[in-house]
Amino acid sequence: MTSLDRDVGALEARMERVEQEIQAMRSDVREIRDALVTARGGWRTLTLIIGFSASMGAAIAKLLPGFPAPRL
Repeated sequence: MTSLDRDVGALEARMERVEQEIQAMRSDVREIRDALVTARGGWRTLTLIIGFSASMGAAIAKLLPGFPAPRL
């Protein structure tokens, strides 16, 4: 076995390791993307709920002074 064969074998082994790491990175990036897509929908829903609650609170605060206070 010559030095060239040994070098080529070492490079092939390193290349296989790099390919495995790239595959693992792809999987991780896919999971992160899926989590972001899911979170994006949740943030929109949360924003709508907060907006609705603020609107209802403002309407109640506007109407509440018009009601007579209970007498004790």
